[in-house]
Amino acid sequence: MRYAVLITVLLGLAGHPAAHGSAALKAPHKHTPAEKKMSQQFDQAMQQLAAFKKTHDVSSLSTAISLADAMPSIVLSAPPAKDKLALWFAIFDAMDAEIAPDFNPDDLPELTVAPPLEAGLPAGVAPASIKDPAVRKKYEDTLAANGLKNQRFSYQYALLQENLRAESDVEKFITTDVARDPAQLEILRSRLALAKLQPQRIAKLQALLEHAAK
Repeated sequence: MRYAVLITVLLGLAGHPAAHGSAALKAPHKHTPAEKKMSQQFDQAMQQLAAFKKTHDVSSLSTAISLADAMPSIVLSAPPAKDKLALWFAIFDAMDAEIAPDFNPDDLPELTVAPPLEAGLPAGVAPASIKDPAVRKKYEDTLAANGLKNQRFSYQYALLQENLRAESDVEKFITTDVARDPAQLEILRSRLALAKLQPQRIAKLQALLEHAAK
């Protein structure tokens, strides 16, 4: 009789859904083709950002910005989210870490450097043409400083151009695409409140958000 009761109980359990512990073993969320494509675009852009951070090659940053602009204008509710907004946050974080606040695009480096007056030689002359070691060393130091300034100018100017392009793309994304859906605006607002970006970047994005909410 006891065996019959035991068998009855086991059969009864088999016919019911699993209790608390097993209930957590739900089937994983199946991503739609659109979500998979968006995730792939996100990963590709993050690879380009990683290359930019490692090599300081602005072309990698430029590619990441282009990929971000091409992504669907969807703001997901729960981070971590591989969406357009998360990618823009990553781009601005990487870019702001490199942009020099004191950069002046009007402060151009010299095309040709003049040697010290005591050398009595024209601008652009080779240092070896200067016989006096002290004067030659002074000229070499000036050439080296101008070379560094040239490198910094080229890099910072390229960053400035990419920043302007990114800001233009983000303005359209927020004030045109996201602004069409009040629910998306609220999600963006909550995500922005948690974003770990520089204060001036947060202020710019908040200004765009407030403009879009009007």
